[in-house]
Amino acid sequence: MELNLNNEEAKVNEDYYTGGVLAGGLEGALIKNDKMFNEVKSGTWSQTFSTPNMNYKVGAIDGERYVQYEQKNVESVREYCKERREFYKMMGTTDNPIFAGTFEAMNLPKCFAHEISGKWFNNRPWDLIKQDKKDKILFYAIVNQFYSDFVCHPSGKIPLPYNPMSRPNKDVLWLFSSNPVTL
Repeated sequence: MELNLNNEEAKVNEDYYTGGVLAGGLEGALIKNDKMFNEVKSGTWSQTFSTPNMNYKVGAIDGERYVQYEQKNVESVREYCKERREFYKMMGTTDNPIFAGTFEAMNLPKCFAHEISGKWFNNRPWDLIKQDKKDKILFYAIVNQFYSDFVCHPSGKIPLPYNPMSRPNKDVLWLFSSNPVTL
């Protein structure tokens, strides 16, 4: 970690990622919409946002918040990754002066990244997961095991220093015991 202006170790505010972004978006929506404000106040509401590749639905039922994602381009991303695997098999992933530094290990659609975050990381977003080396390796191991269609490495697996899922410890076991995987 870097030092801040007071020569103290800078710390990441996890609340910004887990609550601040969603709360900020809701606050902005409520300021412009009295009907929405009354629905939120009642505890049951929803708001839909659309982008070219994904639809988001944010809301609550009886005060219990939820976020739903609908990814529109999953098949095209899957095909892109298949093409990348073939390309890297021909051209290689390292020692290539023409494409130095351009290797792409995976291209995971956001809906699956959110799904992994929700099932295995207590809704911590990728921006936080990747800051912890063990969590990052576990995230990649989950991608290797359950979402390998989106891995661009020619082997079909992201190279890892170790596989936390092949030699489970207590940290990995609790993830799978309380959150069964259904694909």
